[in-house]
Amino acid sequence: AEYVDISEAVTSPRAGNFRKVSVLPLVFLIFYEVSGGPFGVEDSVGAAGPLLALVGFLVFPLIWSVPEALITAEMGTMFPENGGYVVWVSAALGDYWGFQQGWMKWLSGVIDNALYPVLFLDYLKSVVPVVGHGF
Repeated sequence: AEYVDISEAVTSPRAGNFRKVSVLPLVFLIFYEVSGGPFGVEDSVGAAGPLLALVGFLVFPLIWSVPEALITAEMGTMFPENGGYVVWVSAALGDYWGFQQGWMKWLSGVIDNALYPVLFLDYLKSVVPVVGHGF
């Protein structure tokens, strides 16, 4: 990938075809990223207490999610091509490490997605106990 100077006028072929995220979905996206969703809140409150947990949920997005979003937006405009972080790592460290990053992210996604059916059934067992005993 080639570095694009910010002063150069680069237009994407689909520059006019985009949707904006409104405020409410953005708030929920940041909440789930920071807190781990509804299942992370209880552990946070139990560990730190309600006041510190609320302060953490209000402060942590400002020191984590907002800078991460700004960095991603900057990198996305600097490299106007599909590929995301694989392109960024390849440009910075070479094709070998770009491939390694893409491969590890793919493997992480496969392992992460394999956990969701197990978690779903575990939550279902607590609501419908017959699921835990078999049929």
